[in-house]
Amino acid sequence: MTGNKRWTQRPPGSNWGDFGENDQLGRLNLIGRQERLAAIREVHEGITFSLSLPLDVPRQPVLNPRRRPPYLEPAMQNGAPYFNYPLGKILPGATDVISDDRVTISPQYSTQWDALGHVGSLFDADGDGVAEAVGYNGFAVAQGEVASLDDYHGAQALSVAASAQHGVQGRGVLVDLCHHFGTERRHIGYADLMKAIEADRVEVRRGDILCLHTGFARLAATLTPGEDHQTLRSSCAVLDGTDAELLEWIAASNIAAIAADNYAVEERRQALPEGQTGPLLPLHEHCLFKLGIPLGEMWYLSDLAGWLRRHGRHAFLLTAPPLHLPGAVGSPANPIATV
Repeated sequence: MTGNKRWTQRPPGSNWGDFGENDQLGRLNLIGRQERLAAIREVHEGITFSLSLPLDVPRQPVLNPRRRPPYLEPAMQNGAPYFNYPLGKILPGATDVISDDRVTISPQYSTQWDALGHVGSLFDADGDGVAEAVGYNGFAVAQGEVASLDDYHGAQALSVAASAQHGVQGRGVLVDLCHHFGTERRHIGYADLMKAIEADRVEVRRGDILCLHTGFARLAATLTPGEDHQTLRSSCAVLDGTDAELLEWIAASNIAAIAADNYAVEERRQALPEGQTGPLLPLHEHCLFKLGIPLGEMWYLSDLAGWLRRHGRHAFLLTAPPLHLPGAVGSPANPIATV
């Protein structure tokens, strides 16, 4: 398939254009009315699980130097904190006591969604022989390099807005990598993933949101601010984004999204092998850039995983919209699983 107003050639293995020339939703398009009804049929007990960490976890910013924990402070009015504030001070006779606050947050510090605009690639989409910075479906998140704050206006395309409007509610299906492989660092390729899926008789359907439990978020939640957080860098399972067979399965499975309780779903390489070119994050490129599959990271899945295993289940209703923040390429989330 070739040709639209943004691109004349699409990356090998991508689905650009399959959901429409102007689509920015990607594989979340696979979650429609029937898929939501099927997800609702997975609810038998009416029990809910919050799948979010406290948004200040990890309690040391060791995983990504660009990201910081939230900074919460009172709102201010006339130079004074507007928190536990008696309105009678400015409006005689009023008995109201008002508290307002404000927060500075890195949207991808803790439990979050990667928007499709989070990772693009250098690719010759227009066929002129020169690779450009483009994202899913040939969109660019910005016109040219953002060299200063004056150049920044948020994502012009591929922000969290499309998935926020969609709602992100469907059938979640959990693969318990922690149960099968423990909490030691392990690169999970296609063979390991299939081993876990087959052992637990997990049924992965078209439009499912695949959730991967590794135990990483539980470990992060147990560490106090004074404890060494460097262990997080070498703990628990990560997908092996260099495994071509794994990437082929993700494409063929028709899953709508992937969420993991680890830092980046896949192993984040710090350098490429000598003499090679390509992505440091091949699974991110495959999912966000080529297929339009959003990625959830740092979800807290351990309590849900334990309940599902005790009850011989793996599927549930998942409600997990990002914040409707136009221009943002990531968003905090408080996903809710209902069983």
